[in-house]
Amino acid sequence: MEEVRKRGRGFINGVDETHNELCIVVALLNNLEPQFTRIHYESPLPNTDKTIDFCAVIEDGQHVYVDVKTIKPLSKDRWDQYARAINECWFPKDVAFVVQRDWLGGELWHEAFAARARMLEYTLQLEQKIAQAQLATNENVSVLAFCGEGFHWHQDELEDFVAFYRTGHHRKDDPFSRVEENYIAEKNLALSRVVSRFACLRREQGELIQKRINWNVQPPKEFAF
Repeated sequence: MEEVRKRGRGFINGVDETHNELCIVVALLNNLEPQFTRIHYESPLPNTDKTIDFCAVIEDGQHVYVDVKTIKPLSKDRWDQYARAINECWFPKDVAFVVQRDWLGGELWHEAFAARARMLEYTLQLEQKIAQAQLATNENVSVLAFCGEGFHWHQDELEDFVAFYRTGHHRKDDPFSRVEENYIAEKNLALSRVVSRFACLRREQGELIQKRINWNVQPPKEFAF
């Protein structure tokens, strides 16, 4: 609390992370269909030394596992990286990511770039948990809930990632498709695509309750398979 008083809430990620977890558990407790008989916090996962944020149990024995991640990149001017992206043609053909240097362009670029990187990182982490703990059995459901303020990133950016995750192919208008493909190839990564759903919680800074929560983010409707 001393750090919060000295530096402000925006510098203490743990405050927002905990607050968002509380918003998620309130949403689970208020859920009517299906209605959960028990909700466990920081539930230990079998065969691992890891936990998952919430394990909600339905009356028929089905489990819903929810991992909650707050994506809130620190403000950082990365105009140099943006300039490199332009010079090295990081973007797909006919796609432009336009920001102005004098209008916080370096900061806006960094927030969008870092947010997309976290989506992939956290998805891989949950996939590893699911595999090690063998959670993808008995019709269990795994949900990766991304929380944000609606400023650093928006749900439509998560929709682009979900489109790629579900199909294995990026949208033609996804500005980060080439970067993501190159990173996955360079690191020799493989997605098992066992995460059942992606949720998006939007809670603006200083607000007690989320403005909205989408429990099943889908690819954009115009996406062509």
